[in-house]
Formats: sequence, structure tokens, C-alpha cells
Amino acid sequence: MKTLLNLTFCLITLFSFAQKGLEKELDTIVTIEQAEKFLETKKSRKNKILVFNEAKHKTKLATKLFSTSVGNTEVIKSEFNTTHYKVIDKTDERHYRISYIYFDGNKLEVSKIVEYKNEILKSYEEGISFDDLAKRYSMDRNAKRGGDSGWLKEGSMPTEVEEQAFNLDNKLNTIYTVRVPETNSYYVILKTERIKKIKEIKVLKVIDK
Repeated sequence: MKTLLNLTFCLITLFSFAQKGLEKELDTIVTIEQAEKFLETKKSRKNKILVFNEAKHKTKLATKLFSTSVGNTEVIKSEFNTTHYKVIDKTDERHYRISYIYFDGNKLEVSKIVEYKNEILKSYEEGISFDDLAKRYSMDRNAKRGGDSGWLKEGSMPTEVEEQAFNLDNKLNTIYTVRVPETNSYYVILKTERIKKIKEIKVLKVIDK
């Protein structure tokens, strides 16, 4: 019995030292580059850099991390392990939101694309919802969502699309078309939200078993 107690005490002591060692390592990490190098030494798929977006992530953990200052760490303990979430970076990024219908000019003749675009514009003017039109015509995976892009950070889509998304002449709920010559792509776009800044944080997640 005494041997078992001694063994348990030793294990607890070793675990405590290991935790303090990890905490000291985390304290030295202040940049994304340092976090990436740290991950190279910790060979585990569960250790990673996470990106949280204030518009997309509404969990209790995300809310807590958004209120945590850069450089600080939130520690969550469970029965089997301890997870450290260290906030490495926090930014306010410009985001936009549109709904769009996409045509791939490499798979569809231009004449057919023009025909479809005209049908879409006419149908929208007659009161057919963009949601229904996207589900019917779009060649993009987001057709099932009625063409909704969700909130996108600047740099997520082709330059030609983003220039028009940020163009103040394109009012809310107006429809317009865009061509991207480089990829031979065509878009019919509905502006659904005004441009706004959304907070994003980068978090180093490390699990200590």
C-alpha cells in the first residue's frame, strides 16, 4: 500500500513538473512563427493553430478567447488531459458578404452563359428570389445555400469579384455581373451585406495528456 502511495505521489510530481515546463515554453511564444516552430517539436495532430472569427464562432470557448488579451492563455482541464489555448494574434479584418451564381467558362459555352445570365436578370426583376435562381443555375457548391458566400475576409475571392463587392456604387440588394478572364469564370452577384470589420484571433492549441 505504501509503495502504491509513493508511486502515485511520484507520478503526480512528475506531471506537475511537466505542466510547469510546458507553461514556461508557452510563455516564450509571442509570434505565429514561434508557434509554428513549437508545433514542429510537438508531433501531434491535436496540437495546432486555430483561427476564430467573431461572426462565425459563437461557442463559449470562442467568446472567452475573444475577451482574452494577446499573449494570455486559457487553460481547460478535463478528466484525461489539460488543454492550453494561447492567443497569439488578434486583428480587425474587412469582410464582405454576397450571394453569387457561378459559371465555369471552361465547361460551358459563352453563348450559353450569356443566355443563362439574361434569364437570371429577367427572372430576378420579375420577383424570383436569388436563392432559388442560385439553386437552379449556379455551378458552385454553395448553390445549395442559395449562393450565399457567408462572411468572407478580403483576399478570399478573385480580385475582380472583390473590387465590385467593395464598390460603393453597388448598393445592397442590387444585382450585377463580373467576369474573371484569368480563370474564364463568370459571376452574377447580389450584394447582401455592407462591408464591416470582424475580429479574428489566432490561437495556439496544445493538449497536455
